[in-house]
Amino acid sequence: MLIVDLDPQCNSTQLVLDEDQWEEIYEDRPASEGKTVMGLLRKFRAGDSSLHLAALRNKVRSERFGVDVLPGHPSLSIFEDLLSEAWSDLRSGSPAGARRSVWLRTLSASYEEQYDLLVVDVSPSLGSINRCVLVGSDAFVTPMAPDLFSLYALDNITAWFERWLSEYQHGRPNAQAQLDAIDYDVTLPDPLPIQHGFVGYTIQQYVSRSSGGEIRQTEAYEQHRREIPDRAKALSELSGFPGSIELGTIPNMFSMIPFAQGCHAPIADLKKGRRASRSANQSAAPLRGTVGQGV
Repeated sequence: MLIVDLDPQCNSTQLVLDEDQWEEIYEDRPASEGKTVMGLLRKFRAGDSSLHLAALRNKVRSERFGVDVLPGHPSLSIFEDLLSEAWSDLRSGSPAGARRSVWLRTLSASYEEQYDLLVVDVSPSLGSINRCVLVGSDAFVTPMAPDLFSLYALDNITAWFERWLSEYQHGRPNAQAQLDAIDYDVTLPDPLPIQHGFVGYTIQQYVSRSSGGEIRQTEAYEQHRREIPDRAKALSELSGFPGSIELGTIPNMFSMIPFAQGCHAPIADLKKGRRASRSANQSAAPLRGTVGQGV
Protein backbone atom coordinates (compact mmCIF):
# COMPACT_ATOMS: atom_id res chain seq x y z
CA MET A 1 0.00 0.00 0.00
CA LEU A 2 1.12 3.55 -0.73
CA ILE A 3 0.01 6.56 1.32
CA VAL A 4 0.04 9.84 -0.62
CA ASP A 5 0.03 12.72 1.86
CA LEU A 6 -1.76 15.69 0.28
CA ASP A 7 -2.59 17.42 3.55
CA PRO A 8 -0.27 20.44 4.03
CA GLN A 9 -0.23 19.65 7.76
CA CYS A 10 1.57 16.39 6.89
CA ASN A 11 0.09 14.42 9.78
CA SER A 12 0.25 11.10 7.92
CA THR A 13 3.90 11.64 7.09
CA GLN A 14 4.73 12.47 10.70
CA LEU A 15 2.81 9.46 11.98
CA VAL A 16 4.21 6.69 9.79
CA LEU A 17 7.82 7.84 9.41
CA ASP A 18 10.24 8.00 12.31
CA GLU A 19 12.05 11.19 13.29
CA ASP A 20 15.26 10.25 11.49
CA GLN A 21 13.40 9.73 8.24
CA TRP A 22 11.48 12.98 8.23
CA GLU A 23 14.43 14.94 9.58
CA GLU A 24 16.28 13.73 6.49
CA ILE A 25 13.41 15.00 4.34
CA TYR A 26 12.66 18.37 5.98
CA GLU A 27 15.84 19.50 7.75
CA ASP A 28 17.07 21.39 4.68
CA ARG A 29 13.99 23.43 3.77
CA PRO A 30 15.12 24.52 0.24
CA ALA A 31 15.87 20.89 -0.65
CA SER A 32 12.80 19.43 1.09
CA GLU A 33 10.31 20.21 -1.69
CA GLY A 34 12.16 17.96 -4.12
CA LYS A 35 11.96 15.06 -1.65
CA THR A 36 8.18 15.17 -1.28
CA VAL A 37 4.97 15.25 -3.31
CA MET A 38 5.92 18.83 -4.20
CA GLY A 39 8.56 17.42 -6.51
CA LEU A 40 5.90 15.45 -8.35
CA LEU A 41 3.98 18.66 -9.15
CA ARG A 42 6.95 20.92 -9.89
CA LYS A 43 6.16 21.18 -13.63
CA PHE A 44 2.74 22.65 -12.84
CA ARG A 45 4.46 25.72 -11.45
CA ALA A 46 6.21 26.19 -14.78
CA GLY A 47 2.92 25.99 -16.71
CA ASP A 48 3.33 22.37 -17.84
CA SER A 49 0.56 19.78 -17.48
CA SER A 50 2.76 16.75 -16.87
CA LEU A 51 3.85 15.19 -13.61
CA HIS A 52 7.53 15.10 -12.78
CA LEU A 53 7.51 11.32 -12.58
CA ALA A 54 11.15 11.16 -11.53
CA ALA A 55 9.88 12.29 -8.12
CA LEU A 56 8.15 8.92 -7.68
CA ARG A 57 11.41 7.73 -6.18
CA ASN A 58 10.67 10.02 -3.22
CA LYS A 59 8.47 7.41 -1.60
CA VAL A 60 9.77 6.26 1.77
CA ARG A 61 9.26 2.92 3.48
CA SER A 62 7.71 2.73 6.94
CA GLU A 63 8.74 -0.67 8.25
CA ARG A 64 6.69 -0.29 11.39
CA PHE A 65 3.44 0.35 9.54
CA GLY A 66 4.34 -1.90 6.60
CA VAL A 67 3.51 0.79 4.02
CA ASP A 68 5.25 3.23 1.71
CA VAL A 69 4.50 6.94 1.90
CA LEU A 70 4.94 9.77 -0.58
CA PRO A 71 5.65 12.54 1.94
CA GLY A 72 3.59 15.70 2.12
CA HIS A 73 4.90 19.24 2.45
CA PRO A 74 3.62 22.37 4.25
CA SER A 75 4.07 24.41 1.05
CA LEU A 76 1.60 22.22 -0.83
CA SER A 77 -1.07 24.87 -0.31
CA ILE A 78 0.55 27.04 -3.00
CA PHE A 79 -1.03 24.71 -5.55
CA GLU A 80 -4.55 25.73 -4.51
CA ASP A 81 -4.57 28.70 -6.91
CA LEU A 82 -2.87 26.77 -9.72
CA LEU A 83 -5.35 23.91 -9.50
CA SER A 84 -8.28 26.30 -9.22
CA GLU A 85 -7.19 27.91 -12.51
CA ALA A 86 -6.80 24.45 -14.04
CA TRP A 87 -10.38 23.58 -13.10
CA SER A 88 -11.66 26.78 -14.72
CA ASP A 89 -9.76 25.80 -17.87
CA LEU A 90 -11.28 22.31 -17.75
CA ARG A 91 -14.79 23.77 -17.58
CA SER A 92 -14.07 25.67 -20.79
CA GLY A 93 -12.82 22.49 -22.50
CA SER A 94 -9.07 23.04 -22.18
CA PRO A 95 -7.07 19.80 -22.44
CA ALA A 96 -4.24 21.28 -20.34
CA GLY A 97 -6.67 22.18 -17.57
CA ALA A 98 -8.23 18.73 -17.74
CA ARG A 99 -4.88 16.97 -17.46
CA ARG A 100 -3.87 19.05 -14.43
CA SER A 101 -7.24 18.42 -12.80
CA VAL A 102 -7.07 14.63 -13.08
CA TRP A 103 -3.37 14.33 -12.31
CA LEU A 104 -4.00 11.82 -9.53
CA ARG A 105 -5.19 9.28 -12.10
CA THR A 106 -1.84 9.65 -13.86
CA LEU A 107 -0.09 8.99 -10.57
CA SER A 108 -2.28 5.93 -9.92
CA ALA A 109 -1.51 4.53 -13.35
CA SER A 110 2.21 4.91 -12.66
CA TYR A 111 1.90 2.84 -9.50
CA GLU A 112 -0.82 0.34 -10.42
CA GLU A 113 1.59 -2.57 -11.01
CA GLN A 114 3.42 -1.94 -7.73
CA TYR A 115 0.55 -1.35 -5.28
CA ASP A 116 -2.90 -2.81 -4.78
CA LEU A 117 -4.08 0.30 -2.97
CA LEU A 118 -3.25 4.01 -2.90
CA VAL A 119 -4.61 5.88 0.12
CA VAL A 120 -4.65 9.66 -0.16
CA ASP A 121 -4.80 11.75 3.01
CA VAL A 122 -6.35 15.20 2.53
CA SER A 123 -7.19 18.16 4.73
CA PRO A 124 -10.76 18.79 5.99
CA SER A 125 -11.71 21.25 3.27
CA LEU A 126 -13.39 21.53 -0.13
CA GLY A 127 -10.50 23.33 -1.80
CA SER A 128 -9.03 22.72 -5.24
CA ILE A 129 -6.45 20.17 -4.03
CA ASN A 130 -9.16 18.00 -2.51
CA ARG A 131 -11.30 18.40 -5.61
CA CYS A 132 -8.47 17.01 -7.73
CA VAL A 133 -8.12 14.13 -5.28
CA LEU A 134 -11.83 13.30 -5.47
CA VAL A 135 -12.13 13.45 -9.26
CA GLY A 136 -8.95 11.39 -9.53
CA SER A 137 -9.94 8.68 -7.06
CA ASP A 138 -12.02 5.53 -7.33
CA ALA A 139 -13.58 5.75 -3.85
CA PHE A 140 -13.70 7.96 -0.78
CA VAL A 141 -14.57 7.73 2.92
CA THR A 142 -15.87 10.61 5.04
CA PRO A 143 -14.90 10.75 8.75
CA MET A 144 -17.67 12.33 10.83
CA ALA A 145 -18.20 13.69 14.32
CA PRO A 146 -21.65 13.83 15.95
CA ASP A 147 -21.87 17.62 15.88
CA LEU A 148 -23.64 20.36 13.98
CA PHE A 149 -20.66 21.27 11.83
CA SER A 150 -20.32 17.72 10.50
CA LEU A 151 -23.99 17.83 9.48
CA TYR A 152 -23.32 21.04 7.57
CA ALA A 153 -20.28 19.39 6.01
CA LEU A 154 -22.42 16.53 4.67
CA ASP A 155 -24.69 19.02 2.93
CA ASN A 156 -21.70 20.89 1.52
CA ILE A 157 -19.98 17.75 0.24
CA THR A 158 -23.15 16.62 -1.51
CA ALA A 159 -23.81 19.99 -3.14
CA TRP A 160 -20.24 20.58 -4.24
CA PHE A 161 -19.77 17.02 -5.44
CA GLU A 162 -22.79 17.25 -7.72
CA ARG A 163 -21.52 20.58 -9.05
CA TRP A 164 -18.04 19.23 -9.73
CA LEU A 165 -19.39 16.22 -11.61
CA SER A 166 -21.56 18.48 -13.75
CA GLU A 167 -18.69 20.86 -14.55
CA TYR A 168 -16.39 17.96 -15.44
CA GLN A 169 -18.96 16.42 -17.77
CA HIS A 170 -19.48 19.81 -19.42
CA GLY A 171 -15.80 20.40 -20.22
CA ARG A 172 -14.57 16.84 -20.81
CA PRO A 173 -15.89 16.24 -24.38
CA ASN A 174 -14.13 19.26 -25.89
CA ALA A 175 -10.93 18.60 -23.96
CA GLN A 176 -10.91 14.95 -25.08
CA ALA A 177 -11.64 15.95 -28.69
CA GLN A 178 -8.61 18.23 -28.72
CA LEU A 179 -6.41 15.51 -27.25
CA ASP A 180 -7.66 13.02 -29.85
CA ALA A 181 -7.08 15.51 -32.67
CA ILE A 182 -3.36 15.52 -31.99
CA ASP A 183 -3.31 11.79 -31.21
CA TYR A 184 -2.30 12.46 -27.60
CA ASP A 185 -2.45 9.25 -25.59
CA VAL A 186 -4.58 10.51 -22.69
CA THR A 187 -8.13 9.39 -21.96
CA LEU A 188 -10.26 11.51 -19.66
CA PRO A 189 -12.57 9.12 -17.74
CA ASP A 190 -16.22 9.13 -18.74
CA PRO A 191 -17.86 8.89 -16.29
CA LEU A 192 -15.53 9.52 -13.39
CA PRO A 193 -15.26 6.37 -11.23
CA ILE A 194 -15.79 8.49 -8.11
CA GLN A 195 -19.34 9.17 -9.34
CA HIS A 196 -20.28 5.88 -7.65
CA GLY A 197 -17.38 5.74 -5.21
CA PHE A 198 -18.79 6.82 -1.85
CA VAL A 199 -17.81 3.98 0.48
CA GLY A 200 -19.43 5.48 3.58
CA TYR A 201 -18.69 7.41 6.75
CA THR A 202 -17.24 6.75 10.17
CA ILE A 203 -18.38 8.48 13.37
CA GLN A 204 -15.98 9.65 16.06
CA GLN A 205 -17.15 8.65 19.51
CA TYR A 206 -17.74 11.62 21.77
CA VAL A 207 -16.66 11.83 25.40
CA SER A 208 -19.49 10.49 27.58
CA ARG A 209 -20.21 11.42 31.17
CA SER A 210 -20.61 8.90 33.97
CA SER A 211 -22.95 9.07 36.96
CA GLY A 212 -23.26 6.42 39.64
CA GLY A 213 -20.97 4.14 37.69
CA GLU A 214 -23.17 4.31 34.57
CA ILE A 215 -22.33 5.95 31.28
CA ARG A 216 -24.71 8.81 30.48
CA GLN A 217 -25.35 9.77 26.88
CA THR A 218 -25.08 13.44 25.99
CA GLU A 219 -28.38 14.31 24.31
CA ALA A 220 -26.99 17.03 22.05
CA TYR A 221 -24.44 14.62 20.55
CA GLU A 222 -26.99 11.82 20.31
CA GLN A 223 -29.40 14.10 18.45
CA HIS A 224 -26.75 15.01 15.89
CA ARG A 225 -25.76 11.35 15.55
CA ARG A 226 -29.37 10.37 14.83
CA GLU A 227 -29.56 13.00 12.09
CA ILE A 228 -26.49 11.78 10.21
CA PRO A 229 -28.15 8.91 8.24
CA ASP A 230 -30.90 11.18 6.86
CA ARG A 231 -28.47 13.96 6.02
CA ALA A 232 -26.23 11.44 4.27
CA LYS A 233 -29.00 10.06 2.03
CA ALA A 234 -28.20 12.36 -0.88
CA LEU A 235 -24.55 11.43 -0.69
CA SER A 236 -25.45 7.75 -0.41
CA GLU A 237 -26.86 7.91 -3.94
CA LEU A 238 -23.26 8.21 -5.07
CA SER A 239 -22.43 4.87 -3.48
CA GLY A 240 -21.88 1.83 -5.62
CA PHE A 241 -20.96 -0.35 -2.67
CA PRO A 242 -23.35 -2.83 -1.03
CA GLY A 243 -24.37 -2.59 2.60
CA SER A 244 -24.72 0.27 5.04
CA ILE A 245 -22.83 3.49 4.43
CA GLU A 246 -22.29 3.82 8.19
CA LEU A 247 -18.99 2.00 8.52
CA GLY A 248 -18.73 2.14 12.30
CA THR A 249 -17.74 4.20 15.31
CA ILE A 250 -14.17 5.24 16.01
CA PRO A 251 -13.67 4.93 19.78
CA ASN A 252 -12.27 7.85 21.73
CA MET A 253 -8.74 6.79 22.60
CA PHE A 254 -7.82 9.93 24.51
CA SER A 255 -4.04 10.18 24.99
CA MET A 256 -3.32 7.09 22.88
CA ILE A 257 -3.50 9.14 19.67
CA PRO A 258 -0.74 11.64 20.49
CA PHE A 259 1.19 8.81 22.14
CA ALA A 260 1.08 6.78 18.92
CA GLN A 261 2.13 9.86 16.96
CA GLY A 262 5.04 10.44 19.29
CA CYS A 263 6.14 6.80 18.95
CA HIS A 264 5.44 6.70 15.19
CA ALA A 265 3.62 3.43 15.80
CA PRO A 266 0.23 1.88 14.99
CA ILE A 267 -2.09 2.05 17.99
CA ALA A 268 -2.39 -1.75 17.97
CA ASP A 269 1.39 -1.97 18.31
CA LEU A 270 1.67 0.17 21.44
CA LYS A 271 3.12 -1.62 24.42
CA LYS A 272 2.90 -0.79 28.09
CA GLY A 273 5.93 1.15 29.21
CA ARG A 274 6.81 2.43 25.73
CA ARG A 275 7.82 6.07 25.71
CA ALA A 276 7.75 8.65 22.94
CA SER A 277 11.21 9.90 22.10
CA ARG A 278 12.04 13.46 23.07
CA SER A 279 13.36 14.24 19.60
CA ALA A 280 10.05 13.19 18.03
CA ASN A 281 8.09 15.54 20.27
CA GLN A 282 10.47 18.43 19.70
CA SER A 283 10.85 18.14 15.94
CA ALA A 284 7.13 17.73 15.20
CA ALA A 285 6.15 21.15 16.53
CA PRO A 286 7.85 23.44 13.97
CA LEU A 287 6.38 21.56 11.01
CA ARG A 288 2.83 21.65 12.36
CA GLY A 289 3.20 25.34 13.16
CA THR A 290 3.87 26.39 9.60
CA VAL A 291 0.30 25.99 8.36
CA GLY A 292 -3.13 26.95 9.63
CA GLN A 293 -5.61 24.55 11.11
CA GLY A 294 -8.00 23.07 8.54
CA VAL A 295 -11.69 23.88 8.73
